Amino acid sequence: MSAILLIVVPLLAAFVSILFKKASSYILLIVSFASVVTLNYVPLEVINIGGFTAPYGINLVLDNYSLIGLYIVDSMFFLVIALNCIKFKKLSTILLVSLAGLNGLLLTGDLFNLFVFLEVSGIAAYLITTTNKKPLATFNYLVAGTVGSSLYLFGLIILYGMFGTLNMADMANEIAISGVSANALAFPFLLMFIGLGVEAKLLPFNSWAKGILLSANKLTGPMIASVYAGATLFVFGRILTTLFIYSDQLVLVLSVILIVGIIAGETMAFSSKKIRGVLLYSSIAQASLIVMLFVLGITGWATMMIIVNIVSKFIMFSIASHTNDVLGTDEIEDVQGMFLNNKTIGVAFTVAALNISGLPLFFGFIVKMNMLTDLFAKDGYFLAAVILITSVIEGIYYMRLILKLWFTDKIAPKIKFEFSFQYVVTILAVLLIVFGLYASPVIALNDEVEDTIVYEGGIQ
Repeated sequence: MSAILLIVVPLLAAFVSILFKKASSYILLIVSFASVVTLNYVPLEVINIGGFTAPYGINLVLDNYSLIGLYIVDSMFFLVIALNCIKFKKLSTILLVSLAGLNGLLLTGDLFNLFVFLEVSGIAAYLITTTNKKPLATFNYLVAGTVGSSLYLFGLIILYGMFGTLNMADMANEIAISGVSANALAFPFLLMFIGLGVEAKLLPFNSWAKGILLSANKLTGPMIASVYAGATLFVFGRILTTLFIYSDQLVLVLSVILIVGIIAGETMAFSSKKIRGVLLYSSIAQASLIVMLFVLGITGWATMMIIVNIVSKFIMFSIASHTNDVLGTDEIEDVQGMFLNNKTIGVAFTVAALNISGLPLFFGFIVKMNMLTDLFAKDGYFLAAVILITSVIEGIYYMRLILKLWFTDKIAPKIKFEFSFQYVVTILAVLLIVFGLYASPVIALNDEVEDTIVYEGGIQ
């Protein structure tokens, strides 16, 4: 069994779903579940497409890093679909194309092919966000995404002109043996960084995010803030770690952008009056932190932080979006005490919030403590101080939010959550606690990422 099926099958299923519209939601559900199951049977390998070996042909790279990304992204994608496929069955074809695009992003070993999958998954995302019924916000997302992908392509063209290859591993080899100065590479690398930064919601390239996520429904909230954001950050990690050569000037520019993003994101989350606003701005800060860790070479714990964010934001955005769908608002003052009538949901949300805050007993605590240890080992005292300070801010606004949602002196709002949804978020919350108490698998997974983030053995 080959990993290429993760791209081919969803694309073929998308065409089939057009012919059998009444069964399209079931096709989507089956294919998204099959993608997760398939990951148990595909070997780690480099797949050459069309019989042409790299660097002349297009290849897919399935190593431990991309396998981890596929497991977490495809699993969260399946959960989003399982909870929403009936209500949004008209989007089944689009969601199948989205799945193919996201899998392609995580598998491709070719920079131009990466651009193609960015476009495929991006177009699907624009169509998914139309369900928010905010056409101006979707249009802004489309424009921002188009500009971002164009900047990425421009940077790629410059690199191709310099090295004559589009294969990531081959280009990394060419950069290493060419002796070209890091300063000469700073401009194309910065263009590619900005291009990917648009989809990753990095400040100041995320002007689209507010319009989309502050009006997100049960589908777009977890899909864009969790699944899409996670896939983009995994791609970021691959490129930043295996391809980028950092000049002092580039490190300075990226550090300023990312540290400002961390501080500004946490500050805006602290002042937000909506649940989805808190989650949006927290996501901006966390994305900036993850990318900063990749820049510094702390790849393992950056990857673990992606997992922390994907799972936590799936739980919280799903709950917040459903709350808004039912009550017509997610203003914190208007939904005070909502967990009194929904204790299972309240516990899951609380666990996810405490997990992302990095408090003890949770998966996020293990990740954050080890991340800080690695930063101190690399003499990254300033960033460690920023993380500690912003973590305090983060802990304060999440605790404030949790208390307001658990307690009220008014009549607590009543919201009905389906049993299937309660079951899913409960299982995820339990896993966050289990891996917080039993850290050995987390440590082992971190070590695997550290060993395999680079292409083993070069081009195959």
